[in-house]
Amino acid sequence: MHYANPRHARRCRNVMRGKQLRSQTLAALYLFTADGKLWNRWRLAVGSQDIDWDARRPIDPGWNGIALEKAALSITGKGDAQVTLRDLADSASYPKEVMRLIVTALVIARAEPREIQETIIKKRRILCCR
Repeated sequence: MHYANPRHARRCRNVMRGKQLRSQTLAALYLFTADGKLWNRWRLAVGSQDIDWDARRPIDPGWNGIALEKAALSITGKGDAQVTLRDLADSASYPKEVMRLIVTALVIARAEPREIQETIIKKRRILCCR
């Protein structure tokens, strides 16, 4: 699995371990844990069964954090503002590294939750298509 950095890998593994969440919610967690400021905004809203979507803290996540948050909310269908293909094609709004994270999150959203858990814990790659 592609991580932004070693901290992202640790945060993601620690947060997802033992959670009983839908694939789309796991994809959102993957994106939330990719950025430190964004994670500080959302970490208190994460429970073992779901995310309290109204409990995010009023912390400015920065430019990349806003892009990742918007993508996460679009994947789960929880946000008012949805990311469009036109948005993703804009390299200024979605730089290459952010785009890689979003693509990985889309693969997570398509996978089975059990497969995601095993992949993260055992540090294997997720297969996009079978």
